[in-house]
Amino acid sequence: MTESSESPSSAYERGVGAGRIEQRLQGHDEHLRHINGSIDSMTQALQALTEELRANASLLSANVASGRRDAVERDKIAAVRIEEAGIFDSRTTMRWTRWQRWVAVVGAIVLVVNFGLGLYLAFGR
Repeated sequence: MTESSESPSSAYERGVGAGRIEQRLQGHDEHLRHINGSIDSMTQALQALTEELRANASLLSANVASGRRDAVERDKIAAVRIEEAGIFDSRTTMRWTRWQRWVAVVGAIVLVVNFGLGLYLAFGR
């Protein structure tokens, strides 16, 4: 069929039908563009979240490693301080010489005798 043999009303109906189809397709195109935009924004959000999670994981890993290193350092420092305290104690702890012991024993004896004499004089009379 040629256009000249087609009646004006059938051509009109065909044009109206084509317009409806075109309108529906345009609506579908807009809907697909909206979906594609949503997918793109979701992809960008997921990429940003992934980068943030990776950064947080590396920060956590660094903190854990630092904590382990700090614990080891604290243990070393504590061991050195304990050793230094032992050395200090050994330096300050001195043994008495023989004459110092004799003086202490004689002094204790004198003290006991004086205490006994004081009690005798206080209560013995």
